[in-house]
Amino acid sequence: MPTIDRNGRTVHFTRDGSGPGVVLVPGLGSGARLFGTLPRRFARAGFTCAAVDPVGLEPSGPLPGGVYDFVQAAHDVLAVAAQLPPPVALVGTSLGGKVALCAAATGSPHAARLVLLCSSALTTPRSRRVYRWFELLCTEVDGRLLGDLTAPFLFGETFLNQKPGVVDDIVRSTKPSDASRTFMRAQAQALQAFDGERLCAQVRWPTLCLAGAEDVLTPASEVAATAARIAGAEHACVAGAGHSLLLESAAAFDRVVAFLRG
Repeated sequence: MPTIDRNGRTVHFTRDGSGPGVVLVPGLGSGARLFGTLPRRFARAGFTCAAVDPVGLEPSGPLPGGVYDFVQAAHDVLAVAAQLPPPVALVGTSLGGKVALCAAATGSPHAARLVLLCSSALTTPRSRRVYRWFELLCTEVDGRLLGDLTAPFLFGETFLNQKPGVVDDIVRSTKPSDASRTFMRAQAQALQAFDGERLCAQVRWPTLCLAGAEDVLTPASEVAATAARIAGAEHACVAGAGHSLLLESAAAFDRVVAFLRG
């Protein structure tokens, strides 16, 4: 699998397909594995799809100083985008959307479209409580319980009720290592200090903000408020879907593909 060395940071990513580039940026504590078969779905839709393993999470290199930096993470993503055929779109989910927003605010020529999935640029007292909750989960709780404790919040009511076997499989596979929990803690701490509102005004790329109507981690109202602050941004709320939007909803995937082709 390809890697990039950028200013002493080693970034690993997967690559599938051919055509215009799509970079998938994962959420809290996650890497390319988060996206499962999504890269192949984008490849079948006519895109070159890269899924990033963030610095701090193997097989990418270690996190310098143990501190997660959104700006450095954004430049890592742009370095991956530079390897793909243009025009390239950044598709970030949850925390990954904040990274992609930081990248878009640079005005880099290496990408040209932005998709934010269940991601908000705004920091609120409620969101800080959520990020603190994640910090405690990865520091004070047995890691073997992490899947069980987060599943009710990572998926919407519809998916939890209709796909219990899939949720069970995900819970069983969620067994983070000590190193990945340390990385997750660094990200959760960085989230508590993040405020991306000023970045919204700097975005000039066509942007799509998608929310899940059943998302309790990043409410649809926060996604809508983010879209309202980005000039010309498109916004939609997907019924019957929660925080894991592209996994839960085929309609959400189709909406993203239509935006990228548009």
